[in-house]
Amino acid sequence: MTASIDVRTIIWDLDGALVDTMPDIVGALRAAARAVGYGELSDEQTQNKVGGGARKAFAAVFGDSGRAFVEPAVEHFRDYYPEHCAEESRLYPGVRDVLDHFHGKVSVGLATAKIRPATVKLLDTLGVIDYFDCIVTADDLQRMKPDPQSIELVLARFGVEPGAAVMVGDMPTDIQAGKAAGTQTVGVTYGYGKASALRESNPDALVDSPSELLEVIRCA
Repeated sequence: MTASIDVRTIIWDLDGALVDTMPDIVGALRAAARAVGYGELSDEQTQNKVGGGARKAFAAVFGDSGRAFVEPAVEHFRDYYPEHCAEESRLYPGVRDVLDHFHGKVSVGLATAKIRPATVKLLDTLGVIDYFDCIVTADDLQRMKPDPQSIELVLARFGVEPGAAVMVGDMPTDIQAGKAAGTQTVGVTYGYGKASALRESNPDALVDSPSELLEVIRCA
């Protein structure tokens, strides 16, 4: 799907759009499960658990029978993950070039369900934190995507009309949140979301690599 999108603001999702964070998130999920006495998690239990925040991930991991483990695991995760969030996580190839291209030309925001300490450490360690003019994290939110709250907070900070902004993410929830906020949307298939599900969410554009964003997004 191709389109030419003119914007004054780009709003990024983090996990699966900017950074491959899966190895460190899985490591933290496993560490928390051990710490609260649940035991070792299988590979199947840790699959597709990126996005939506730690509480959602643990609720899915433990299921109804393990509800009592969720809150203690979340607390352990919040302590453990910021210290280990940048050990194996890496920018997707081409992301830095895209950030550099738009730097100073448009306002750039981040809308993530990751907690702020981990978000800041990860972006700082990877050397890209200065590319972002506004960072909204789980600590700022009452409602996660697909609710548009995170995107609306970025728009309010910039004073930009929704139609002059684009939400870039790898999950249908990113596209749904962008649409609910009134922004344009780009789905990226190189992250954790399924390409078929992204297409069904009907983004304004769909790209298979970060470099394709340079062809799709233009500075208004």
